[in-house]
Amino acid sequence: MKIAIVEDEKKWQHIVKREIESYYGTNIKIDVFSTGEEFLEKKEHYQIVFMDIELPGKDGFAVSKEYTEQVSETVLVIISSHTELCRLGYRINAFRYIDKLYPKEIREALVSAEQALRRYKRIILKVSGMKEQHVCCKDIFYFEAANHNVRVKIGQELFECREKIGNLARSLEEFGFYPVHRGYLVNLDHIKLVGSKEIILDNGDRLPISRRRYSDLKIRHLQWRFENANA
Repeated sequence: MKIAIVEDEKKWQHIVKREIESYYGTNIKIDVFSTGEEFLEKKEHYQIVFMDIELPGKDGFAVSKEYTEQVSETVLVIISSHTELCRLGYRINAFRYIDKLYPKEIREALVSAEQALRRYKRIILKVSGMKEQHVCCKDIFYFEAANHNVRVKIGQELFECREKIGNLARSLEEFGFYPVHRGYLVNLDHIKLVGSKEIILDNGDRLPISRRRYSDLKIRHLQWRFENANA
């Protein structure tokens, strides 16, 4: 885990770093930057970034926009004493907004960020006719049972993999995949609507849902959305 703190005030650099180390211990990489330019010049991939809004030079919004255009698999946490500006965070898809009056919220942000990072987990798929593929969970829509193998929907493509859907259901549950039917394992991130007989995904695909799993799916889907809000 690598975490960046982009903050020009020494006091707040210390506070944020202290809270991170209190949560993780010292066995974690934390880089501290006083300006956005310094942070961008590092060209490092951080799983979590704590970004102040008011910075010398480029402000935190401009820095965040530039960074997330280059690195998509990151969780961005805005920290500021000007909460009236935090509403602008939607422009950069910020995950959390922390008021400097409440530094203890940093710990909650770390807990939630860890949950959100699960969607960036990369798994290895044995795709028929191809080399092993390293695929990010968030890019997978669903798995479909196909005889003794599975088909996996990624983007507009269906690939056949030498996997068993039961094994995938067990190994991917913590990363947001749910068996809506004995023949389908779906990424909860991509469910747009849960109906009584089918689900609709955000790419327009419609998949059947088992009657006995309807109630549990509704609960699990809402829980997943709540845990990963704004991620």
